[in-house]
Amino acid sequence: MGCYVIAIGGTGNKILESIVYAACADAFYTVDETGRHEPLARLDMLSVDVDAACGNTTRAKRAAEYYEEVRPVFAASPYRHRGFHTQLSVERWSMNLSRRAASVKQMARGNRRDQLLARTLFSSTEAQLEYSEGFRGHPDLGVLFFAEMLGGLEETRAQGLPDELNALIDRMDDDLRKGETVRLILCGSIFGGTGASGIPALARYFQARYAGMRDRFILGGMLMLPYFSVPDSGVDETQEIAVSSEAFLDKARTALQYYGMESMVRTGCEDVRGVYDAVYLLGLPQEYFVSTRIYSTGSQSQENDAHMLEWLAARCVSQFMRTGFRGADAHNINCYYYQWHTPGFAWASFDQDGPLYQSRYGGMLKAAAVFFSECYPTLKKRVARNSRRAGKVGYCAPFFHCLGRFSTVQRAQLENRLDALYQFWAFYVNWFHQVIASLPPAMLDENGANGLVDEKVLESLMRVLRNPQSAGDCEAVQRAMERLILSPVQDRCGMSAIVRRLGGAQCDPHTPDAALAAFVTALLQAVTD
Repeated sequence: MGCYVIAIGGTGNKILESIVYAACADAFYTVDETGRHEPLARLDMLSVDVDAACGNTTRAKRAAEYYEEVRPVFAASPYRHRGFHTQLSVERWSMNLSRRAASVKQMARGNRRDQLLARTLFSSTEAQLEYSEGFRGHPDLGVLFFAEMLGGLEETRAQGLPDELNALIDRMDDDLRKGETVRLILCGSIFGGTGASGIPALARYFQARYAGMRDRFILGGMLMLPYFSVPDSGVDETQEIAVSSEAFLDKARTALQYYGMESMVRTGCEDVRGVYDAVYLLGLPQEYFVSTRIYSTGSQSQENDAHMLEWLAARCVSQFMRTGFRGADAHNINCYYYQWHTPGFAWASFDQDGPLYQSRYGGMLKAAAVFFSECYPTLKKRVARNSRRAGKVGYCAPFFHCLGRFSTVQRAQLENRLDALYQFWAFYVNWFHQVIASLPPAMLDENGANGLVDEKVLESLMRVLRNPQSAGDCEAVQRAMERLILSPVQDRCGMSAIVRRLGGAQCDPHTPDAALAAFVTALLQAVTD
């Protein structure tokens, strides 16, 4: 089975980042005949955003790259491990923008009729906006752009020019030729610019391309409705394009009305007009909107905070990948809305996945807390400086005692892997912190607390990341380790118990990857048992 995700626009790429952490927690899985969870082997993902410098796009891709630097180390380990099973491939569609018109104005240049049409449909400010800056919440600009891009795909292929979307299509075609089922889900918002224009354009393109293979080609849509507001831009909108929260609901309503006219969801396997096999709609009532702490419309400054709804979107993608939509399961072809069953946001909000998420996401956060507040400085001394004193520490000795047998190249490889683990867990902690910090006040209890983690301990962990030399914050995290993950059942696994379990590990790693894999495996087991 081939599993593919195309993330469109800034919101789509925020979902892509949440998918990376879902893969880390083994939240992508299938269920076998015995009810056992089998982690998904591979996810191929493509980032689609004309704003190549978008901070959210860059952050998602870097998180995936660090994940893929860490994940292969487990191949050298004979031990069963928790997390890091799903292989991720993330590419960005470059679109060959340097070879194309940079704006509507340039596109219409040289054709008097096109110029007249452009002046009729777009304001002067819109027509001059360069595509490389994104569409600034104006899907009408994106519709024209994506029509040209998708219309020229076959020409690009015929000319032998490299193209990431064509490469993704080639992999899907290869899966289909082998007789496998291909699942593709498009992710993004329908209240902005790039997502609202790119998602329907790509959906229609794939619907037409695989019209004769719908028995094995399954198409889904993860469509985000409005769920946040943005600060007033304060710019002169006659001179500069701005994004306004007041237009979000109208844009989403217009998009859904358009989808409705075009038969958004198939009525069954025989329906050739319907576009999607499954559509997931996620949004919030306006009273739950939170103004983004940092908001930018584009470029490197657009690194908007993660939000709980993007986490739920990743869960919807997981649901899509393991749901049957053909044969006896054809009744699952449908439009899905998330049903909220808890008064606030807690592990129970994930319904039947709640215990798994608490164990895996919570365990990953707790492992990161132990790693940053205690283990990393010692491991760094042992690996980078071959410190004998560090090598005698209980949680270091079982895994890195054979460092003297490693060559200089192997030692450098181990140091690079350790740094990749540091970076990945730093991304994960930061993402989790942003999700908690951006929760709507209406989803907090009367004391302003959430139902996932102790926010004070999480704040201490964030300070450790900002200043690893802060002994006071490290101690604060360690003292409160049992309280970090909230649970109806009291957590009795404190810092001392975790260190004891690490010190009692037995292994004989003969390669750098095996040494690090043994350590991470033991750490994840120590915090979740």
